[in-house]
Amino acid sequence: MTPKQSRSTYRAGDRKETFWDRLGSKRRTLAIIGLVLFLIADVVLVGLALTANGRSTEEPTQRPIPTFGGTPSATASPEVTEEPVAAESTERFMAAGNATVLWRATQGTCEVPAVVERSEDAGVTWAVIPTAQAFDLRVVYALTATSEDEVQLVGSAGSECAVGGFSSTDAGDTWDSSPELLSTVAYQTPLAPDGSTAVVMAGQPVAAPCPVVEVLAADETRTVTACSAVLAEWDASNGSWTAIPFAGIHAVELQPDQILFAARGVTGCTGLGVLRVPGATLTATSAPEEVSCIADADLAAPAALTSADGVSWLWVGETLFSSSDGGVSWASVGS
Repeated sequence: MTPKQSRSTYRAGDRKETFWDRLGSKRRTLAIIGLVLFLIADVVLVGLALTANGRSTEEPTQRPIPTFGGTPSATASPEVTEEPVAAESTERFMAAGNATVLWRATQGTCEVPAVVERSEDAGVTWAVIPTAQAFDLRVVYALTATSEDEVQLVGSAGSECAVGGFSSTDAGDTWDSSPELLSTVAYQTPLAPDGSTAVVMAGQPVAAPCPVVEVLAADETRTVTACSAVLAEWDASNGSWTAIPFAGIHAVELQPDQILFAARGVTGCTGLGVLRVPGATLTATSAPEEVSCIADADLAAPAALTSADGVSWLWVGETLFSSSDGGVSWASVGS
């Protein structure tokens, strides 16, 4: 008998031939192997699908939840870093009691308190006034002097850094609360979250002539501000600002018949130029006139300017300059 490949010769009675009967043994083996491989592949695919959707049967490893500006999650292990130190404000103020007594102050912040100093020798030496101990002064917004012993300031004090008025009549040895200063002295409000400020005059906030006022000078009758590109004066008669274009102003001083100011970027001056705007009021046609150049003045440092009894002082960075000829010539004090 001739053998037939992969086919059995056994027949059971008249049973009908099935699909498996028609397959040879090798073909049946291959079919079984294919079925097994299909089932294995199906199990693998199902497992991958479950893992991809986060439904693994194993307990997932817990990861720290990221936080933004708040307290880290209890499961997080943040890297240890040093606590940031609050930046110190660079604004400054200066006032003259007479030709020899000067007051000056940094602006400070609620975290880094202002420093107030007094000089009795026209700025050669300075003594720190213990305002932090006297009434916990934190921030200065305005500083004025009416005599060699009388000084007034508007600032923030105490743990809540609340705005108030404070004055001394004994050269800073003792201080009194003077809330009336909030309605008589012009000053800038603290910075808002968007970086803007308002100017307070007669106790009422007034919209500034620009988003950020960089310099403010005021006396009993005038309030002048300097922004990044303008010099502006408040006109109480119509409740608006009169402005002229001028950029780079560092300090402003109000005098009876002019505005004296120091600015960078003055043509031909490598330091700070000193200029004046003549007149008792600023008008749209007012034009600054160059007075002098302080070549040694630091262009990157904040400045403050004051005058009394024919003498002017310009405090720039760590240097104090003085002039006794209307700002035409300047010399560093103590040099």
